[in-house]
Amino acid sequence: MARKRAKKIKPGLLLAFLIFALIIIGAIYYCSICPRPKQPLIRLYLTKGDKLVVVERPLLPNEAPLTKAIEELMVGPTETEKAAGLSTRIPDGTRVIHLHTKDKVAIIDFNRKLENYGGGSARIEGIIAQIVYTATEAPGVEKVWIRIEGNKEIVLGGEGLVLDKPLSRADLNH
Repeated sequence: MARKRAKKIKPGLLLAFLIFALIIIGAIYYCSICPRPKQPLIRLYLTKGDKLVVVERPLLPNEAPLTKAIEELMVGPTETEKAAGLSTRIPDGTRVIHLHTKDKVAIIDFNRKLENYGGGSARIEGIIAQIVYTATEAPGVEKVWIRIEGNKEIVLGGEGLVLDKPLSRADLNH
């Protein structure tokens, strides 16, 4: 009976295989520790009691930061945020009719639901603060002009808070 001889592996081939394996293992290890690009985020302001609280939400590459932030503000807190005691003063059903920027001013036109706030001056101030603080987080926005159904001058509340010009954070008591 003839025995088959085992083939010898050439030392050069074995060395090449080991180097290749080390390169692959090293690449896998490096990729596991190397920093990954961060997901862009937008910041919006909710309330907890009488305080404004900033929260972050993801921003997809094709989304405009200002538009996304105001849309998220209209949605309100997530279930997790609600569980943490966060809420919004923005009245239910409030929607943005039109939003654009001009000369560092975000002009946001809301539907009439914004007037259905059901509270006093503190509630109105909270609504305005949430909108202004959220919009001014967007790059290039320094002031916000709040409008309702195209009206450039609106009056909110029993005390008659007149909104007839763009507002900055410095104009608010927060």
